[in-house]
Amino acid sequence: MGQQVHCLVCKYGLCFDLFVANGLIDMYCKCGSLSYARKMFDEMPERDVVSWTTMIAGYSNVGKVQESRVLFERMGLEGVEGNEFTWSALITGYARVGDCDEAFSLFRKMSEEGLVPDVATWNAMISGFVQSREMVKCVELFRDMLFAGVKPNPGTITGLLPAVGSMGKANSGKEIHGLIYRTNMYNNVFVASALIDMYSKCGCVKHARNVFDTVSFKNVASWNAMIGCYGKHGMVNAAFELLDKMEDENVKPNQVTLTCVLASCSHGGMVNKGLTFFKLMRESQGVEIRDEHYGCVIDMLCRSGKIEEAYDLVHELDTKVTDSMVGSFLNGCVSYNRPDLAKKVAVALMKMKTNKPGGFVTLSNVYAGEGEWAKVEMLREVMKVQGVQKLPGFSSLSNDI
Repeated sequence: MGQQVHCLVCKYGLCFDLFVANGLIDMYCKCGSLSYARKMFDEMPERDVVSWTTMIAGYSNVGKVQESRVLFERMGLEGVEGNEFTWSALITGYARVGDCDEAFSLFRKMSEEGLVPDVATWNAMISGFVQSREMVKCVELFRDMLFAGVKPNPGTITGLLPAVGSMGKANSGKEIHGLIYRTNMYNNVFVASALIDMYSKCGCVKHARNVFDTVSFKNVASWNAMIGCYGKHGMVNAAFELLDKMEDENVKPNQVTLTCVLASCSHGGMVNKGLTFFKLMRESQGVEIRDEHYGCVIDMLCRSGKIEEAYDLVHELDTKVTDSMVGSFLNGCVSYNRPDLAKKVAVALMKMKTNKPGGFVTLSNVYAGEGEWAKVEMLREVMKVQGVQKLPGFSSLSNDI
């Protein structure tokens, strides 16, 4: 469709109209056709700041920050001065790929150039710090944002709350909760779901339920967040009660619901209930079963000592089995002293070509416990060939903020 429009534009002689050409570049970028966008950009007889910014944003949106940076530098050399949108596009690109140091450096330079970062730029930086697990910097940046007089929006809050939850800062979370009320964001369903998840991570189940009960509109993400909260804290019956209520209100469960319920059953030891729900979701609700669901079922079976049933599922999955599934199964074999079954998945583990050491180390310990040193050595050789390295242990200390 886009190419047909492009043909019409050329037919009517508008191909080199600056406004139209910028629109075509934007269209191609949004459709993911960067090669067409770049061809259009390169063939333009003249370009303005919109042309450059659109192309830079197109590359940044798909993580091609080197291409964005080259264009940004070239833009300056050609005498076109970038505006706040140009800088924001570049900063967002670096933040998305996890290069927060460079993103933050550009963020500071932007201010030095006399340009004021808009809320989207602040949000990109906050999300980038969360993605890079730099939670303290994320919270500090949010404080800087408020100090600069920039009003946060729902995107800011949903980006920030995971950082607060990961640090277990319930008091900070309550302060943000108050800010949400004051800025009339409380009935935003995404903000409400993020609040529930934050309180869950901080261990404040009652606060999470209070948010859930008082929000005026709930979507499936809201229900999933609360069900997941109950499951995380071992309140399996409460999770199932909420699941029943969810169905009564005609909210259809999805893949995330299934993951939350299975994880709840696994931690709560309610295997039969979990398996029944798994079967219901697969056969009656038409929920697509993914790797994480099979992983939850295997973990649930192993935690409850049903190692043979777990092995049957691993065997059934065959080439679809993942290293995390094998890891859960092997840990179950160790916990319930079933080296015989652990050895049976050795071939599956070696076929995976994984670079994660966990399964190899566990299986090696099983062989060592049985005195099968030749197989221990064989596993070490396989690890060398596949480039799997056992990571050394370490301790981590951090100051409270």
